[in-house]
Amino acid sequence: MKAGLQARMDRLFNRHGDGRAVCVAADHGYMSDVTPNVVKLRSITEAVIRGGVDGILLSPGQAMRLAPLFQGRDGPALIVRADWMNMPRLGTSNVANAVPQRLLLNEKMITAEQAVALGASAITIYLFVGYTDEIEAVGGVEKCARFVNECRRVGLPCIIEPIAYGRQVTGANIVELLTLGAREAVEIGADALKIPYTGDVDTFRHLVEVAEVPVLVLGGARSDNERDALELYAEAQEAGAAGCLMGRNVTKSPDPQRLIEQLCGIAHKGWTVDEALRGERWDYVKLKAHPAKCTGCNLCVVACVGSHDSGYGTHLARLRIDPGRDAGQFKVMFCTLCKKCIDVCPTQALRWHPQSGAVELLVERCDNCGKCVEICPTQVIVHSDEGVRIVGSGTPEAPEKVLPWYPVICDLCGGEPECARICPTGAIFVEERKAFNPLAE
Repeated sequence: MKAGLQARMDRLFNRHGDGRAVCVAADHGYMSDVTPNVVKLRSITEAVIRGGVDGILLSPGQAMRLAPLFQGRDGPALIVRADWMNMPRLGTSNVANAVPQRLLLNEKMITAEQAVALGASAITIYLFVGYTDEIEAVGGVEKCARFVNECRRVGLPCIIEPIAYGRQVTGANIVELLTLGAREAVEIGADALKIPYTGDVDTFRHLVEVAEVPVLVLGGARSDNERDALELYAEAQEAGAAGCLMGRNVTKSPDPQRLIEQLCGIAHKGWTVDEALRGERWDYVKLKAHPAKCTGCNLCVVACVGSHDSGYGTHLARLRIDPGRDAGQFKVMFCTLCKKCIDVCPTQALRWHPQSGAVELLVERCDNCGKCVEICPTQVIVHSDEGVRIVGSGTPEAPEKVLPWYPVICDLCGGEPECARICPTGAIFVEERKAFNPLAE
């Protein structure tokens, strides 16, 4: 059955030839409340398919109902939830808890053979870590082992979902438990994992390295800001994730199709989060402002300093917020790419950066004349706190020198300005810089 197993893995993870899969978890209907995303599942499923989703996780009943949507060579991969659990009714979030439970239960629902008969490309099952030894042994390891053996007989990939839940789970050990659960699932025989994000790139990268099988990150609780879901996935992909299996963030989205298109842009086109939100890639950007939207919160200034590791204070920020003429009004001051600093520099120490299109300082050419600081119309070019030693060859053409300061200039954060990303009101935003060639100007 090795050929069948690989064929099904490829249908899920290799539809675009990149080993990645953007998937939707829509199996909440027999474990959570009856919510609109459960009742209107057909229309949501049709929407995410139009968005280019690679796989969809369904309960056995919905897999039967929606089977026609998965047919054909271009249809998404069907993933079937093969077990059931009552964890949401133990006091966790996202349910009204109408019939509360006292003990965690986890039961097998269908066999691997039955999942294949439904047309499944894979099944997903839970592995609870941290509740009790009995639940982990009998309801977890033993059940997962039986499923893995069944899947091997029919050539069906088994995706195990480790969940760290219970009295033994704390904020201090959650990452270690998820990493332990990931490796435990692999030792049992998982072909892939569905697992929560650990919260940062470094710890999730370690989890992915420990797993050594494809890892699908889940999306967690629904966020009102859809950028959160995109950033979570982008970080997980940076850490080595093979894709995502997001649930409520997609199924409860006002526009599930668009969110899937954005996730697929990150996964399959190499887009950044900003490019995914725009729906296209721009070669060069420029900063723009809606001054009337500015509240003076100065988050943009703090983000600028933080992204450039400029130490304490905000005096080295590449932009600033000034008071307007009337109370409650503000002026947003930033680099407008006017080119005046480049034109006035007598040593050609300033130029357009060939990749980002921002103003770039070639510090070895700088002579501290200060003309760029004086001519900047928005006065956002400032003196550095510290000097720099320029090591030359000792010849008149390239002497060794010490600059007591150098101009600090906006670099557009390499093409993804942090100030625009963090602005909560859209007072600062990016716009395409059309018809621009840094090598020709």
